Amino acid sequence: MTIVSAGLFLYVGFGMGLVGISGNGIYDGSVTALTWGARVVGIGILVVLLLSYMRVPGALGLDSLLALLATALCAVVGAIWLVFSDWQGVLLLLFALLNASATKNAWQRWRGPRAASAPGFSGDPPQGDAT
Repeated sequence: MTIVSAGLFLYVGFGMGLVGISGNGIYDGSVTALTWGARVVGIGILVVLLLSYMRVPGALGLDSLLALLATALCAVVGAIWLVFSDWQGVLLLLFALLNASATKNAWQRWRGPRAASAPGFSGDPPQGDAT
């Protein structure tokens, strides 16, 4: 995930001032979850960027977890909002799809170097029988 993603999550978490005022515990709780989740993901992305810049091992794993958290957060909150006829839930579901792609990419970046360092891994595809 990028600095732009961090900025967007931090804006949602700190700048928008979202507060659930519907009186429904589930809906209002989802607004609170989105706000706090966006704060965690935004700050986490900045931490991953710093760790990656410093070449700290494990930064890619943390990036994968944050991307997964962002995907789950957007998907669950988006679904709740749609159930309560808040059409902004459609936007959150679209963001969940975008974050799912980021999750897949982060996972592949994290697993790629680990698989390449596994014993017996040559990096070449298996060859057929030469006979």
